Amino acid sequence: MAGEERRSGLSDELARAYAERGPRLRAIASRAGPEEAADLVQDAFLKTVEAGRKAEVEKPVHLLFRIARNAVIDKLRSKRRTAALFRSEEAEAADPTASPERILIASDRLKRAMAAIDRMPPKRREVFLLHRLEGLSYAEIARRAGISIKTVEKHMACAMAQLSREVDDD
Repeated sequence: MAGEERRSGLSDELARAYAERGPRLRAIASRAGPEEAADLVQDAFLKTVEAGRKAEVEKPVHLLFRIARNAVIDKLRSKRRTAALFRSEEAEAADPTASPERILIASDRLKRAMAAIDRMPPKRREVFLLHRLEGLSYAEIARRAGISIKTVEKHMACAMAQLSREVDDD
């Protein structure tokens, strides 16, 4: 019974937080991109509720904002890593003054990246391509693939680690 009351209190407090602080939370989340703000806010609320189910959360609104802020930071880091990876290959290939050696190196890196993606387990490859090529959010991928957001996060982390190992090893 105490668990139900705790969850109810948490839900009420989060509902108030959304009504009172929703615009501020969406503003924080929009730093990762306006198209992803709603998903990040929703994910932050879900993670806060999940945390409240596992243990008593003394300051759920603080936790909510911390989770949202961390999600934004993770999203921005992920975007920078991906952009840097593909920007370097594109710049090398598109630069008319690039030496043949640099073009060859860029081409080789791109081939290694494509081969690494091909070697990924099917679900990891699917998640990676849905996010990186189709631009789907983690929540959209989770719904489409029938897996949890946490599983999407794990697949993306493993995919990025694999790419880093296999592409950047020289």
